[in-house]
Amino acid sequence: MAHYVEHLAWLNAVGAKQRSADRHSNAWTNAYAVGYWLSGKPDELDDILQTLSGLFDPLEVSLEFANEERDIISREYESRMVDRPDAQATESMNAFLYAENAIASSVLGTPDDISGFTYDNARALHAVTHRPENATLVVTGDITEREVSRALKEANWPEGQNVNADIESPTFELAAPAETLLRYPEKDASARVIFRRVVALPEAVPFDLLEAHTTLLGNILNTNLVGGLAGPLRFDAAIARRFDVQIWPVDERHIELSFTARPDRDVSLTAMRTVFEETLAEISGTGIPDQTYQRVLSRFEHFWPDWDDGDETARWMADYTLERVSTLRKPLPLHDVKRLEQTLAHQTINTLLNEIAGEGRTAVAFIGPKERFE
Repeated sequence: MAHYVEHLAWLNAVGAKQRSADRHSNAWTNAYAVGYWLSGKPDELDDILQTLSGLFDPLEVSLEFANEERDIISREYESRMVDRPDAQATESMNAFLYAENAIASSVLGTPDDISGFTYDNARALHAVTHRPENATLVVTGDITEREVSRALKEANWPEGQNVNADIESPTFELAAPAETLLRYPEKDASARVIFRRVVALPEAVPFDLLEAHTTLLGNILNTNLVGGLAGPLRFDAAIARRFDVQIWPVDERHIELSFTARPDRDVSLTAMRTVFEETLAEISGTGIPDQTYQRVLSRFEHFWPDWDDGDETARWMADYTLERVSTLRKPLPLHDVKRLEQTLAHQTINTLLNEIAGEGRTAVAFIGPKERFE
């Protein structure tokens, strides 16, 4: 329903205005929030803000238009989900891994959900969610804070914004350790396995620092260095033709591992999954060697911008801020972000490795010809 409201609210705000043809705009809904953006020249900021303020106005689109938009979302579902086993697997895995949490729910919903959308329900949800006190305004570009403050007054921006208000981070509680195996027989598809696991950490780690550590650990595991997976899975033994490992924080106390891979010739998905888990356990048992850690760390400087380049830093901070706000997290100020690199630690990498190789909530999906499953 939030996705449906996003469509209606954006068109309600922007559609009523005669925008220039080259205006860039968009709207989105994710598992945490809805977002709307407009871009233009600095001297157009008043107009941009005035248009955005229309998001707080009651929905006044026609019923016919609202029904047409519902049909568009139905077609969006078909485009993204029908005959797309990877997308279907992602939805099912999310529901299992994040069980009992809000983010377990699909943003798109099901065809039955979509067909049940009503304009009255959309207006009711919009009225309680699209309020200035619930919103975070982010302005990026070649413009000063004073110019933004003036533009807000000129646009009669609704009261309710508090620049000092804390963004309430989402809560997450990991359900009991469990495992599920999903099968998607696709006769003509290339065989592949998706392995995901969410684990709880022994103690909380600041989110930004945890993200840097998990990204660094993922980079290590993707290498052919000692402690990486490329040697055991691709070069020492022909297990996987290609694979990708990603690790990221769900919140300060939980991290998720994702391993996607295509098997080599005559290797079943079951065998590849088994070898991956056994290899991960072996690497965890010995730990990441210091030589490997230092070598990958030396390349990790690209995770952050060149702090001596003001333009590059500004662009990076703009993207970083938008990413944090879109997941209901408060971004760190520039000086704190700069300090993160100095707080990376080899010991933390091995601690995280031990956790993801251990007990957690695990979902595995097999996709491809059925005969490749076993």
